[in-house]
Amino acid sequence: MDHLEPQLIPHRVPARPLVGRAAQLARLTDTAAQARAEFRLVEVVGEPGTGKTRLLNEFTAKHPALKGRAAAQELDVPFAPLVDALVDQVDGTLADRLSEPEAQLLATVFPVLSKKPATDIPKARLYRAMRSLLRALAVAPTIVVLDDMHWADESTVELVDYLVRHPLPAPVLLVVAYRPHQVSFRLSKALAEHAVRVDLGPLSAAEAHQLLGPALSQHTRERLYEASGGNPFYLDTLARTRTTQDDRVELPEAARATLAAELAGLAEPEALVAKSAAVVGDTFEPSLIAHVAEVPEHIVLQAFDDLVARDVLREVEGSGRFRFRHSLVRHVAYNSAAAGWRHGAHARIAAYLAKVGAPATRRAEHVLKSAKYGDQAAVDTLTAAARAVATHKPAIAATWFEAALQLSVDDDVTVRAELAFCQGISGRIMSALETFGAALRALSPDDRAWAASFASLLAHLRGEYDWARLLLTAELNRQPDPDSEAAAPLRLQLVLDAALRGDVQSAKPFLDAAPSDDRNRWTVPFAALDAYIKTAEGNRFAAVPAVLAAARLVDASDDDEFLRWLPAIHMLCWAEVLIGEHRLALRHFTKAVTLARDNGHLYFMPQLLHGQSFAYVIAGRTADGLAAADEALESTHPQVASRGILMGVWCQLNSWRGQHASAIRAGRRAIAKIGAGNPMFASFARNQLLLAQVHAGNYPAAVEETLAAAGGPELPAIDPFTRLISYALLAKADALRGNHARARQWAESAGRLADERLDLDLVFADLAWAYADSDADKALTAAAAAERIGMPLWEATARLLAGTCLARDGHRDQALRELQAAAAIFNVCEATELHASAVREQRRLGVRVPHTGAPANTLSPRELDVAELVCAGSTNQQIAEKLVLSVRTVETHLTHIFAKLGVTNRAGVARVLATQAED
Repeated sequence: MDHLEPQLIPHRVPARPLVGRAAQLARLTDTAAQARAEFRLVEVVGEPGTGKTRLLNEFTAKHPALKGRAAAQELDVPFAPLVDALVDQVDGTLADRLSEPEAQLLATVFPVLSKKPATDIPKARLYRAMRSLLRALAVAPTIVVLDDMHWADESTVELVDYLVRHPLPAPVLLVVAYRPHQVSFRLSKALAEHAVRVDLGPLSAAEAHQLLGPALSQHTRERLYEASGGNPFYLDTLARTRTTQDDRVELPEAARATLAAELAGLAEPEALVAKSAAVVGDTFEPSLIAHVAEVPEHIVLQAFDDLVARDVLREVEGSGRFRFRHSLVRHVAYNSAAAGWRHGAHARIAAYLAKVGAPATRRAEHVLKSAKYGDQAAVDTLTAAARAVATHKPAIAATWFEAALQLSVDDDVTVRAELAFCQGISGRIMSALETFGAALRALSPDDRAWAASFASLLAHLRGEYDWARLLLTAELNRQPDPDSEAAAPLRLQLVLDAALRGDVQSAKPFLDAAPSDDRNRWTVPFAALDAYIKTAEGNRFAAVPAVLAAARLVDASDDDEFLRWLPAIHMLCWAEVLIGEHRLALRHFTKAVTLARDNGHLYFMPQLLHGQSFAYVIAGRTADGLAAADEALESTHPQVASRGILMGVWCQLNSWRGQHASAIRAGRRAIAKIGAGNPMFASFARNQLLLAQVHAGNYPAAVEETLAAAGGPELPAIDPFTRLISYALLAKADALRGNHARARQWAESAGRLADERLDLDLVFADLAWAYADSDADKALTAAAAAERIGMPLWEATARLLAGTCLARDGHRDQALRELQAAAAIFNVCEATELHASAVREQRRLGVRVPHTGAPANTLSPRELDVAELVCAGSTNQQIAEKLVLSVRTVETHLTHIFAKLGVTNRAGVARVLATQAED
């Protein structure tokens, strides 16, 4: 027979790179090398979806192999996976290399070997003959891969056991892949002590993020990772699953077909029990399944045995209950049932749960899917359940309220208003506004006040500012007593509306009637908004007591109260930013985001995430800031004005991180999108663009564009807080382009505007003078103030300036201390270019600095792999082949590596890594 190797065709590797399996692939490769001299066994073990087949395909793409696969429908076919692997290699000529008895024995499996196959064959003789066949095929090092061996027939299992006890005297690598929950005990026992074990566990969080890619926000990647348990198949499926407009979940067709095929092989009783379990819920006990399936409980228990053996179901340890292997398996099992049967099954469950006294929340899902029009008991159940979960699961509550309205004979306007609230809170803003439109006119005055105030907020979030304010004023005018507690939600929303629009003066009259009693339920939101209005008026030092008092009230609130007043607390957080209480602001923003996310309060999430991202920038946590901004942008409609606000903080983040072109683009887009609708955030956006231009060295554009947009040298179009920061940046821009006279003018303006009692103001006023006069002492004063209030990026900026000035004046040791401190801060904050500037200044003083950028441990695992291969002298093509990537992906990784390490070429990468290895 001719040499086998040229006849083997490697499996085509999918274009998507293999993630998180480099160690397993390396172990397979190493064992294959050992098998060139002797027989070796490998077991590849992993749960469904962990990528066993993908790993084997990746391996056999570079190591040609004879591949076979067991199948559930071939459990009674002897040697099915081995025949699948060898059938193309066995022909009549092979009989000459076997003894006649062996050929006759093997003819029972491979008829081509003889026309007179043996009958009544002792198994031991057949196994010896199969061993001889494998030996005859192994004229050169040969790899045999048997996948899905948890479905292997008994003969194949016994043959593997035989080969373990009688190893082949030939260079053969036998790779056996299986699911641990479904494999036969005999096979796992046979392999346990003699095979090299390759385990495929869940992906790590970093590997999952790499698999999903940057198109999804970090929060979305984290959510999908948690839902998938790190299983690559589930992770990819969940990422590509979509929800239709009628709330149906649609899996990718390939994933659905894979899971459906797994369930298709079930016998009728097991299939019925699986469908019944899918209808019941996430966990279930046998007695309820028996009721739903309408079969005796012992039949259910027998079916459970088979379903657990097939790893469709798993026991919930210590509870006597069961669950599906994963929610996706349940989803496919549910949809495999006929629609009419499902309807009846839900009705049986609902009746059973009502009989045993289960709460409405337990019954609602089944009532929803089985109730009939006019069934008042069903309406009452759905309404009670929705009210019970409205605060913490508003999206589910909205579904149940909507169903109750559809089933009810009479239109309950109170339920309709509750539906609108839940739709709005869960982020379905347009649906909520439509529902409110149908309900407002029929509500009682008290209910109208609540409904109109929330509808107005939703309209404001949609950018419909005039309509929002018109609704509020019209409803307040309808109130018998506009200063009464019944009208409080309208007054509160008018203050919030004014605050969000930057119209401080129009808010003040409505604060006069604010409650002063700490026990009043309106005290917290009115105190929060009052603190913001006082701060935004201009005298921020005078506002400090009000801000801190409101913060104490917020901290004393329970989570439900905190959730109720999210928009007002959001404004308090901005007040905390404006007075320099940055740590307090970040804590409150983070709590607001966490509670809103955990409880499904999505309507205000973009604004909260923007605030959190802004607070992260101040805290120097630029990576966290990008993650928050990314999540906010992912959740915001492209036309909503808040998207412009988010683009502003995106500009600021990228500017600090040295991504100047993208920062400037984002700043311009932010200004265009915000427009004149929100003066405060328009000021922020102009200031953020100014920061990006100054960091990029575009000094003339920075100055002239700011003057044109802000209305002249006094910057009247910018609010006082942002104006102060702008003066400092303008002083820097003019000083660095040699216009020291105008730089001093900007510093004088900053000095007049700043309140020396606030550390926040000292930072920018002193920094402006430090740039204007190249004054190291002023820069150090600014740095100390920034350190006190937690502004590390501005502290490092001031220390970099101080170090440069001290070096110029001959104070080398003090200069080095400031430059080293600045470099360390910029490094931690991932401000790559500014870090490089601090390093360059140290080198000018004759100090050897190991590298010019971030340490290599800031590289991702994949970037570190690429960097190490660069150090080894590999080309991009060689790196791509080694890591199973495309060349373009390698080039992208190199771009990120250069930026993170602060180098411009491959030699720089090698130098940085080598230096750090020495350290």
